[in-house]
Amino acid sequence: MVEPTRYVDVNIFVYWLGNHPNYAQIAKNWIKKIEESQRGKYITSSLTLYETTVILAGLTGRNLKDKAFVTQVITPMTAIKPLTIEPLKSGDYKRAVEIMNEEELDYEDALHLAIAERVGAQEIVSNDKDFDKTEIKRTI
Repeated sequence: MVEPTRYVDVNIFVYWLGNHPNYAQIAKNWIKKIEESQRGKYITSSLTLYETTVILAGLTGRNLKDKAFVTQVITPMTAIKPLTIEPLKSGDYKRAVEIMNEEELDYEDALHLAIAERVGAQEIVSNDKDFDKTEIKRTI
């Protein structure tokens, strides 16, 4: 069986690094799958790294001026060698607005979906049910 290409949403990294009481183990299992996968099968975006840092700062009371904190968040994410971190491209912003109208997603989710579409992802790893409205299958 050929493993589908999957886009990994922000919440997986937040749950993993934030040790979420309900979802940490699920997130850790996904991280393990990514670590054991072929490069390019799991993709996220540079937006995910930023959002994860912002969300965890808010949850922990830390600050984006705190270099040690930012390093604590970014280093484990970038250390997952098979994970492809896709940059945002100018066309993603325009496509996200189109997606907002087509799928009734907020701009943040629409940006992630635009990138997932661009890279040819067949699935989105997320517990965000808003992605259920889209043509790309959501899995958690």
